[in-house]
Amino acid sequence: MNRSDVKKLPPIQSLVREELELLEGRLQEILSSDVPLLDHICRYLNEKPGKRIRPTVLFLAARSAGTPDGKLVTAGLAVELVHTATLIHDDIIDDHRVRRGRPTVYARWGADAATLTGDYLYSMAFARLAEAGMYDVMNILARVTHDMSVGELLQLELRRNLDLSEDRYMDMIYRKTASLFSASCESGALLGGEVNGGRSAYSRFGKNVGFAFQIVDDLFDYIASDTLIGKPTASDFTDGRVTLPFITAFRNAPEAARRRVTELFTETFDRERHWDEVVRFVESYGGVDYSLQRAKHFIERAKGHLRDITSSPERDALFTASDYVVERAYAFYR
Repeated sequence: MNRSDVKKLPPIQSLVREELELLEGRLQEILSSDVPLLDHICRYLNEKPGKRIRPTVLFLAARSAGTPDGKLVTAGLAVELVHTATLIHDDIIDDHRVRRGRPTVYARWGADAATLTGDYLYSMAFARLAEAGMYDVMNILARVTHDMSVGELLQLELRRNLDLSEDRYMDMIYRKTASLFSASCESGALLGGEVNGGRSAYSRFGKNVGFAFQIVDDLFDYIASDTLIGKPTASDFTDGRVTLPFITAFRNAPEAARRRVTELFTETFDRERHWDEVVRFVESYGGVDYSLQRAKHFIERAKGHLRDITSSPERDALFTASDYVVERAYAFYR
């Protein structure tokens, strides 16, 4: 998204058009450097950014909760910088070569440059918050950055663990993904003055949306196509990441099917020859349906935390945005 793209926003984001326009301008300024290598990488990041989902929910939460002050965009900026940094580091850890339909920073410039770029973005996020004196938001994002680091370590530790429980999986995705959604909504409510609902309600809303978001994202590995999601499918299975669709199918499958998929998972998997078999396994033994049910459950829980808050276009947009998290899965799976 660039500044001109903001004019084409979907209705949900149009409610916070002004904040998103300011955010894009700030990102253009920050994602540049007098160090040529860093400047090239930052310009590359700006060419094809994400959907700014986390700043959007932060801005909506702030407007729903009250009247935000002029520092709101700085908080959205920090959240987006932290998110981008985690993606860059994730791609190194997971050896991912493609994201959003093109080479990752890691694939194009190597692990050293990608690591340092991620570190640069983290430091820039906290430097901007410190300059603005936004110490409460700094505390929230410091906590969540710690959680996300622990989540990455958990994922690394649990790789290729076929005995991974659903509870352990949920703990991992809370740290990796849901915590930043929670922090975004909490920061927004804090900056909105908590007039229409306290920060804890918005935090819990974001947490549950984040759970659903990651479950659906993990589903895409089994139900989507490379072109539509902008990265290779089968990557979780190939990399040894055990996610909810697989956990469920493995739990439900008979012994013979479990033995066969264990063999593929640990020894003989070839994407071209075996991926359709793995997808059939996950679908046949309930992995897709159960994951969709769980995602819908978390969305209903999320909305429950804000139902008693006075209705407003921004609160209702948060509900619509949460519904979209699950609806995007049904676009692939009919």
